[in-house]
Amino acid sequence: MVVEIGAGRGVLTGLLSARASHVVAVEIDPYLAAALRRQGFDRVHILETDFLQMPLPDQRYQVVGNIPYAHSAAIIDKLVCAPVPPADAWLVVQREFAQRLCGSPFGRESIRSLELKPAWHLEIIDHLQRTEFSPPPAVESVFLHLHYRHRPLIEIDAAVDWRRLLDNALPSSSLRSGLAGILSKRQIHKLAGDYRFHVDDPPGALRFEQWLGIFRFVRRLNSPQRARRSSPPP
Repeated sequence: MVVEIGAGRGVLTGLLSARASHVVAVEIDPYLAAALRRQGFDRVHILETDFLQMPLPDQRYQVVGNIPYAHSAAIIDKLVCAPVPPADAWLVVQREFAQRLCGSPFGRESIRSLELKPAWHLEIIDHLQRTEFSPPPAVESVFLHLHYRHRPLIEIDAAVDWRRLLDNALPSSSLRSGLAGILSKRQIHKLAGDYRFHVDDPPGALRFEQWLGIFRFVRRLNSPQRARRSSPPP
């Protein structure tokens, strides 16, 4: 099943109907929704509603859409927080928004990109020309792909600790100060060597993979098994 956000005049709807077994084309504008119905697409159900207000499917599905840029953040939040997230989402969004969402290698990592990456692969797969739109937008657009990891890189029970690490470290001016309350000076320097960063680098300079390595080190350090091994004999 494919859910299309903002079907509009049906340019994507027709292409999707030729490939997907079932398409739910969501369009909030009554005039455009009526025009879509008149086109008589096969295997397409036209849903005249606000995507942000509708329930998402409880079975496997994918999402496609040229979404309204003003609502990009709210649409992404709805998808990634859904009880049953989409297996994939392909969305046309503003370039700067996609860069912030994806982080490295498309831009600097942010709280948002680092929050999402344990459960989602995010990638800008194409840059679109303004002339490909009618009317042409005032901003640059890209084609964004989100793929849900059915085996997240961080266990669900560790998600709170992951966010705590980011909240503590990212607002700091350097990794030295951001990690100071979590690790010893010696441990920070060890990680800097292992993951190829400088202790005086700003936290935003690190890639997700480096943060993941730091997090796993902290988790191992605080694991009950390690604590039992490190405790002195009676």
